[in-house]
Amino acid sequence: MKLSGLTLAALRQLQEDIQVAIAARRQAGCQALLGELNALAAEKGFSLRELLGEPEKPAAPAVKPKGVARYRNPQNGSQTWTGHGRKPQWVIDFLAAGGQLDQLGI
Repeated sequence: MKLSGLTLAALRQLQEDIQVAIAARRQAGCQALLGELNALAAEKGFSLRELLGEPEKPAAPAVKPKGVARYRNPQNGSQTWTGHGRKPQWVIDFLAAGGQLDQLGI
């Protein structure tokens, strides 16, 4: 087949036809191989599902638990800090006013 004489539209159509043919051949090859594997497993007294097992479910991503609060804001008891990471503004303000971190301990 001489490609140089084909138009762009014809080349694109040919490309699409080739992709469809490749997918069909691949699917047929997979089905044939699956049939062969099933026959071989049955010949030995097993089922393919028995040999391969059930597909595993992907593991859920690990959820990192929040740390335990070690410091509490004396002005607002709902604000706490674990002591890890960046200091909250209320801790910075408390320390700037002359307070000690030990005074905020729970």
